[in-house]
Amino acid sequence: MLYIKWIAIIALLVACKKEALPENETPHSLKNGLLVLNEGLFQQNNSTLTWIDLEDNSATSSLFLNINNRPLGDTGNDLKRYGGKVYVVMNGSSIVEVMNAYTLESIKQVSLTYSQQSQQPRSIAFSGSKAYISSYDGFVNILDTASLVITDRIAVGNNPEGLTTHGNYLYVANSGGLNFPNVDSTVYQINLNTKEVENSFHVGANPGQVESDSQGNIYVVKRGNYGNDPSELVYINTGSNTVTQLGVPATSLHKKGELLYISYFDYNTQQSSVALYDLSNQTLVNNSLIAAGSIQTLYGIYAFENGDFMCFDAQGFTNSGYLKRFNSSGNLLNSISVGLNPNKLIHYE
Repeated sequence: MLYIKWIAIIALLVACKKEALPENETPHSLKNGLLVLNEGLFQQNNSTLTWIDLEDNSATSSLFLNINNRPLGDTGNDLKRYGGKVYVVMNGSSIVEVMNAYTLESIKQVSLTYSQQSQQPRSIAFSGSKAYISSYDGFVNILDTASLVITDRIAVGNNPEGLTTHGNYLYVANSGGLNFPNVDSTVYQINLNTKEVENSFHVGANPGQVESDSQGNIYVVKRGNYGNDPSELVYINTGSNTVTQLGVPATSLHKKGELLYISYFDYNTQQSSVALYDLSNQTLVNNSLIAAGSIQTLYGIYAFENGDFMCFDAQGFTNSGYLKRFNSSGNLLNSISVGLNPNKLIHYE
């Protein structure tokens, strides 16, 4: 997602449209590759999906349009696979696009409006037969993954964003980002059986992404105010109900086993960095995995089983972005051009 501070700036750039990437043929099979969500620009209806074939690192652009003969929509914020379906959370279009995971043919556009008002969905998480979708109107929507019908809503805090589940609990980061600088600072713990908020943790200003470890503890990106209150990693011990600011710069996270990959983009200095954190013993393994200058605008990260990791480079948010793959030592292996503001991917093995 593009942080709230930048929405007004990006809106001023709508006249500066990039030419569309060349449209290629649809790949014959979705295997040994990456499905990449390109967010696009807010209110430009130009989110796209790109397929990367890991055999030769070739990229197929405008994949959703090629298959479904219509655009994906406006401002894709989240992309996840669950069972035989792929879910794309479209903030600007206020829908969740649900596709067949094997063909990427659209199954349903789930509309997220309430009382004729757009809810502006942000993130999606899953547990059992349900999907949980945070929306800027202050609610988490519950989607039945079989019928693809919204069955209930849970009231949470201001402008909820990041979600994660562990056991019978859902954790929701309430950013309050639309009220900047008067933001929220809470993460709610919701009992999925009762659909009630059981606990509230104060983690600092403007929380965004959340991840859970194998013990059910929660790691939060507290984004602060993009100035004197820095963006950093916060730890919630759900056993003792304590909150600790870890002092590790962070803007996005990816968990792979017991390792947490932490990407950080400093909006003031325009510098990018990647750190590695060991969840099993709660220690920072490496705070500088890539060389300075390797990434122009770090917008997210994904890790592979072999220790390689992929960095999303948004290239200033107004140019076609790149996926840059590094090995475990931080050496650049390849760089692949994708779409505008790449932010999420699914690995098809």
